[in-house]
Amino acid sequence: MIKRKGYGGFTLIELLVVMGIMAVLTGLAIFNFNQSRVRARDVQRKNDIKQLQTALELYKNDSNTYPASATWQTVLVDAGNIKKEFSDPKTSDWVDYQYLPASDLKTYYLTACLENLADSSKASDALCAEAGVTCLCGTNGSLFIVSEP
Repeated sequence: MIKRKGYGGFTLIELLVVMGIMAVLTGLAIFNFNQSRVRARDVQRKNDIKQLQTALELYKNDSNTYPASATWQTVLVDAGNIKKEFSDPKTSDWVDYQYLPASDLKTYYLTACLENLADSSKASDALCAEAGVTCLCGTNGSLFIVSEP
């Protein structure tokens, strides 16, 4: 049996190429993972807003008006319409949910900031003007608005 010298391992260039490919794939995976987290938080925000909207409708059925106070979530908890107060999934460094009742307490707007700027459900400029709010949530977000009725 004849042994050849120099064929027992990988060359430095082969190792560098493989390491470069692994670095590129890792970078792509991290970017996609972060985008998935952003989308997941946006979905949670939309679900929270829908639950709050349902709780507000239940409250209106009981009292014939929407809550007027700034502590509207506490009012909904005390009335038994929700179990706990909702807050934004990004907590400390992000805008919380806002409740904007009309002066007659017959209509309202619920708003949340979305992180995904390309989200198709973000509020139009016309809806923001109607609600009387600014459509931007800083430089990193866009506004999501629901209203009733």
